[in-house]
Amino acid sequence: MAKKFGRATIRVNGTTLDTEKGSTLDPGGTKREPRPGSNTTSGFTEELVPAKIEATILFGEGDSLTDLNALINATVLFETDTGQTYIVRDAYCAEPVTLTEGEGKAKLVLMGSAAEEMR
Repeated sequence: MAKKFGRATIRVNGTTLDTEKGSTLDPGGTKREPRPGSNTTSGFTEELVPAKIEATILFGEGDSLTDLNALINATVLFETDTGQTYIVRDAYCAEPVTLTEGEGKAKLVLMGSAAEEMR
């Protein structure tokens, strides 16, 4: 029986983030929109879409909202426990990091160039 994806490790510029379960990766890439004609639907246009990583950081001593919010031109690795690794280059913090009192959690949204699967 094959192992299925259950856990992710996120590294930003080589530093592993302490994240809660539930992190997501939208790899981005090429989005295609149909451009139907009067008698056909075979045409489309393309648009580039950035990668998006969302994670909840278990926030504590030594962590800095200022540093997280200032992230630009970062290299982010999204590693699965089943062996796949995706790299997002030129990543940046896309939204101000939200810190939740009493829960020790901070929501982080990173965006960057379309994710590349490392093989």
